[in-house]
Amino acid sequence: MTMKLLSIGQFAQLVGLSVSALRFYADSGVLLPAQVDQESGYRYYLPTQIPLGQQVAALRKLDLPLSDLSALLVAAPVQVTAILERHERRLLEQFEARRQMLLDVGRVLEGQRALPAVDAQYRQWPAQQVLSLTMSAEAETFHASYVHSVAQLHEQAQATDVQITGGDFGLYHSQEYFSGPLQTEVCLPVNRVLTGQGRIRCIHLPAVSVVCALHPGTWHTFSATFGALYLAASQAGHQPETSYTLGTPDGTELGFFLN
Repeated sequence: MTMKLLSIGQFAQLVGLSVSALRFYADSGVLLPAQVDQESGYRYYLPTQIPLGQQVAALRKLDLPLSDLSALLVAAPVQVTAILERHERRLLEQFEARRQMLLDVGRVLEGQRALPAVDAQYRQWPAQQVLSLTMSAEAETFHASYVHSVAQLHEQAQATDVQITGGDFGLYHSQEYFSGPLQTEVCLPVNRVLTGQGRIRCIHLPAVSVVCALHPGTWHTFSATFGALYLAASQAGHQPETSYTLGTPDGTELGFFLN
């Protein structure tokens, strides 16, 4: 017996997704219609697709990235656990970022928002070769994206048999800290130049003077220390340019290259 096709509107009501969401998931290859009218472009679904549609609707409520949502639909149980645990960590990071924003709002309302005191240090960075990977991330996912980029650089170093000569650091060529997607050049010092590595480049950084300070808190409050450090360097007659973050045993070092 041939099943009657459902219009996209009927199917949307039955699975709990909007028509626009169904079009998006169809175009993404996640939930394809059973039939598309070649003349009108109307999309139709089979009743047997209702369980899959309801699964997609349930996963959509978790605010999963499209790649994770697609993977969950076909994943084995052990993979499902790993994907959901990764998403849980992502949500916790987003929650912490929002919590910090609320604390900042409270300080502003109470008139307590002042630049922190910083112990500005001046020194010379030596010239170095680095593996470099550019990433872009919102504040809520910045930490996870940075860690993933560093892992990619370590994998590249291991695959090409180069020696890592220092700790990873991030370069920020824009001074818009955590206001919209932040472009970060993640770097890993190595002992020699590589060529033809695709998204991962090997670049030479010349020697440069820097001003820096140890950041006392988490990455959520980088902007406050960056602002205080920029002001201190400017008042000392320097012109701060590219900023950087560098992990140290005592915490995160924040700094600026000086012109």
